[in-house]
Amino acid sequence: MTRIAPGVTLEVVDWGGHGSTLVFLAGLGGTAHVFDDFAPQFTDSFHVVGITRRGFGASAGAPPAADLDTLVADITETLDTLRLGSVTLVGHSIAGEEMTRFAELNPARCRGLVYIDAAYDRSRIDTLAKVQPPAPQPRISPADTVSFNSIRAVYARILGVREPDSEIRATVRFDSADRFLGEVTADSLKGRLASGNRVARYDQVHCRALAIYAVPDSLADVVPYYAELDSAGRAQGDSLLRFVAAVVAGSRAKFARFPQNTVVDVHGANHFVFLQRPVEVARAVRSFLSNQRLVRQPASVQSVEPHDTTNQHTSAARR
Repeated sequence: MTRIAPGVTLEVVDWGGHGSTLVFLAGLGGTAHVFDDFAPQFTDSFHVVGITRRGFGASAGAPPAADLDTLVADITETLDTLRLGSVTLVGHSIAGEEMTRFAELNPARCRGLVYIDAAYDRSRIDTLAKVQPPAPQPRISPADTVSFNSIRAVYARILGVREPDSEIRATVRFDSADRFLGEVTADSLKGRLASGNRVARYDQVHCRALAIYAVPDSLADVVPYYAELDSAGRAQGDSLLRFVAAVVAGSRAKFARFPQNTVVDVHGANHFVFLQRPVEVARAVRSFLSNQRLVRQPASVQSVEPHDTTNQHTSAARR
């Protein structure tokens, strides 16, 4: 645990390794432990750590209401405390906002950015939230929430991926008999963090960046539990699929306009693409990191990299 301010202590997971530092940042509601099965594979070439943002998991402190700069300052203070200089940030989902802002405010400390289904334009998030088709509700019975094993099973069914056990225990409360008691962070606090319109200012970021997009090709990619839906639920899901696909395309086009940015599309994947397709995602990340031009360029210089459309979803609700 790293204390960075009065009442604010952040969990730092250190998976070890030597070399330049990779810092993993989770999506909304998650902790650094969501990367426990993914991040350690990079320790052969990098020092790999993860930071859990305030208010989530074991990290203490209330999430700020639509205050991105506070979260970025938390990252900076943590790096200072750990005596880490320039780093490469690797983030999932809503962590993309923190990454972009960090690179804008700290150009000398940004070696690179890796967005894992995280490079999304949320400048119209409030409008999008009003027009986004709702996701059909999954079937959850009382038996699905009685124990750790049942929670693990229902999460896998709803998310379409198997989260590390450590992540489930970091985000869900259980009693001494492993019976489910509720989530660690209330939905109201998650909502505070996700609120507000923010523009991703890629034009102000001068370090190289990779964006891996999970491109939905079917309803199962957006609603993993589609098989249990009736015809009305599937129709509702189809509307959501079209909406998500449009958001992906729009955000991707905005990100790809900048020559220092590289795009990799993973088709037929869901939002947790690094858990669903870990080998493919790791290959893309390694390819990006192995490029010697990853070394930070001066702020006035942008390295030119052709956009990678190899194997070319997020909605307002995909945080």
